[in-house]
Amino acid sequence: MASSYSTKSSRAPKSAVDEVGFQKGFYGITCPAQNKGISLLKKKKKKMAYENDIKAACKNMDHYKESADKLHSALMLVLVESKASAETLAISTIPSTIPVDPGYQHCSDFLVVYDTFQRHGLKELKLDTLEPTVKASKKLAEEQEKYVRNQLETLKPLTKFISDEYWEYAKARYTYHIALEKFENAISGTKSIRPGSMEPSSSGLNVEKSKDDAKAKMMAVLNKILGKKENHATCVLKFAKQASGWHKNAGEILSSFNSKTTDEYKPKVGEGVSPVHSSRTKKVHRKTSKENSSR
Repeated sequence: MASSYSTKSSRAPKSAVDEVGFQKGFYGITCPAQNKGISLLKKKKKKMAYENDIKAACKNMDHYKESADKLHSALMLVLVESKASAETLAISTIPSTIPVDPGYQHCSDFLVVYDTFQRHGLKELKLDTLEPTVKASKKLAEEQEKYVRNQLETLKPLTKFISDEYWEYAKARYTYHIALEKFENAISGTKSIRPGSMEPSSSGLNVEKSKDDAKAKMMAVLNKILGKKENHATCVLKFAKQASGWHKNAGEILSSFNSKTTDEYKPKVGEGVSPVHSSRTKKVHRKTSKENSSR
């Protein structure tokens, strides 16, 4: 008789993340570990506990990370002017292909086709070529990609904190919380006596040492991050300065493709006067001449 139970396991195979018990992320302040311990804590909806001497510092770090996430995501949106493209930049490394706005490239492609139709379809008219405009659009597309890549390089200290350094702290924090929970269980007496014996086990001393070691490691990572806060602020200020200079740079690029001087653009005598206006002027002139002759 065939068994009614499936021979396939419903559990997914363990990944490298499961073995370590920690998964690194980008935005967010929670520690998305995938092992059994974290799953149980989530089910209990247990709040993270800290000792009084470090509670304020750890809470401030979470607030700092949350603010850094919002700032970084906003700067990415300003940089590429597209929410979908900005989301692709939520990574620690600079991508090989920069998701810039293709407007300049589309403009140059369109003008190339338009210029071809203009030269072949309107041969009887002497029209200026659009080649300088095409070159300017292509140059702007190239410079825009360089600008975005340069801004990503500028913002690297903040990006590194969000993507790597904070999650190193979160991993140490997770280890500390586990050690603190074991220590609290030990001092409460629930697990301080060995089964079948009235002697206190040495586990109480061991868990206290483990808790202190985990706490020291977590605070070392936290203080290391705090020492780089000035670098985070400096790179954001540099980002803002370079962003304000981008439009000036774009204007200089366009001016370099202007082959005509300003004097050549001045309208010639009679140019720019509408036919209606010119005919009215002639009528007024004729009327004035007749009145003067009658007098």
